[in-house]
Amino acid sequence: HPNLRLFITQGGVQSIEEAIYDHIPMLGLPFFMDQPTNVKRMIAKGLGLSLDYKTLDKKTLKETILEIINNPKYRNRAKELADLANDQPMTGLEKAVWWTEYVIRHKGAKHLRSPILDIPSYQYYLLDVIGFCLGVIIFLVYLLILLFRLVSKL
Repeated sequence: HPNLRLFITQGGVQSIEEAIYDHIPMLGLPFFMDQPTNVKRMIAKGLGLSLDYKTLDKKTLKETILEIINNPKYRNRAKELADLANDQPMTGLEKAVWWTEYVIRHKGAKHLRSPILDIPSYQYYLLDVIGFCLGVIIFLVYLLILLFRLVSKL
């Protein structure tokens, strides 16, 4: 939305990417997993600030929000990064057309095919691995049976 002045985020990658795309400064409130690391990177890039949700209070939240909204450096930095990301030699449609023509020019572009497409179905379904694991288990069970027979004869 054009009137959006601040994005409060938990620090997910997709959320940060969307805010950069729309030139929106951010306030990070990370909770777990990759979020604290993402928010640290966001701060290091100059895209916003962070608060710890465990020690959050009204005064600190208000001060931080006002700092981000009133300081143009955060929005400007988001615009710089968006400009970097969007500066592409061709649009997505042009790229799709180019690759389609490339495949046609090179008669299917066999060299770009993944080798995984040519493996036998027993490897695709991991039957060789399952067979090996079952073989090891059967061998170990056989050894245990032999060991019990040997111990019971003593």
